[in-house]
Amino acid sequence: MPFTLEDLARIRVRVGMGTKSLRDMSDTQFTAWLRAQGARGNIGVVKISPGELMIPIEERVRVLNDLEQSGFYIPHVMGAPGGPAGPDPQVVASGLAHLDAARDHLQDVDAAVNELGEFDPRVNMRPSIHGALELVELLRGAFENALRD
Repeated sequence: MPFTLEDLARIRVRVGMGTKSLRDMSDTQFTAWLRAQGARGNIGVVKISPGELMIPIEERVRVLNDLEQSGFYIPHVMGAPGGPAGPDPQVVASGLAHLDAARDHLQDVDAAVNELGEFDPRVNMRPSIHGALELVELLRGAFENALRD
């Protein structure tokens, strides 16, 4: 169900030691609250005088609707969370296992290249295998981070 201007006055959240409605928050408080929820993105601002910007109240509604539509969930503000956030942990674990195997195989290839040397002048074997190993390590890091999250 989309957010409306009336919802901004109705929804109250913790700000400092008290609570405020989303409508009564300053622009800075609203932005900080969104960031504290983990939201990322763009908020449209209007320049009202030199060096002074403001977020139109309608923009707050748009931002909340965009977040909800994208599947982002803010407890006690949005209805119910969607499906589990992020990738399927089983698929990530399986991918990490394959990357571990690929790393082992690439290390064996690296040892073979070191032993055999550059036997094909069309291929820069040493830099290529080192690049492939580096890529696998970067991918492993991304998969490990996904499992931790």
